[in-house]
Amino acid sequence: MLVYVVVVYFVIVLGPYRGREPHWHWLAAWAILVTLLMKLCVKTRGAGLPFVRNQLTSACRKTIRACAEAHGASHAQRPEKLFAVGTALRRLEGNVMRAHRRSGTVAFLSPRRRELKAHAGQVVAKLREAETALDHSPQAEALSEIAGLVATIAEQYVDGRIGALLPKPLLEGKKPVRDREVLRLAAAVVLIAGGVAGLAFLGLPDIAMAAVGTAWSVLILMALFGNNWASHLPVFELFKPGP
Repeated sequence: MLVYVVVVYFVIVLGPYRGREPHWHWLAAWAILVTLLMKLCVKTRGAGLPFVRNQLTSACRKTIRACAEAHGASHAQRPEKLFAVGTALRRLEGNVMRAHRRSGTVAFLSPRRRELKAHAGQVVAKLREAETALDHSPQAEALSEIAGLVATIAEQYVDGRIGALLPKPLLEGKKPVRDREVLRLAAAVVLIAGGVAGLAFLGLPDIAMAAVGTAWSVLILMALFGNNWASHLPVFELFKPGP
């Protein structure tokens, strides 16, 4: 967030003045902004940590609620509610894969990370297996199984057992799902940057440039992140042309 705010401020506010004299005025303003934001981040870090660490439990709650609503939905509402279950599970998967980083108990270069990442990948694989049962098993039973698995994940995480989010017998033989979000995020940055740079050669008016650039960015995010694309909006904001 610090990097995002600094870059956006630099591009939108200070960008139009970079060619004016004296240059040190806008450079000093930018340096002061970075310093103030860094101090703000340090001061507010303690308040933000509980929110970050509890995102997994929040995702579990939303997934269980989605399962309950799908279980009690009428025949006409069932497709919409099942779709919501799938969406909630995709968001939960991302939180499971990042649980070891957000827990605050594992050092950045700790060798424990490899085992924890593999365990998280197995947990995601088990969730996906349970989700596929919606298509070939009684949906009430499948929804109950998903909700039970998610409740176990939440309980284990709250107790600090991030390496045992689900019992080992349930994960035997499960091939860990790889976390490819970083690669997709990098691909989004490259594609958006390339598209915006290409649009600059078309000589479009500023309004048209902003509209086309935004549309291109949204399409890239939707293609790479699916229904969860809105959570990555800060990525394409960096490439929006200034006023």
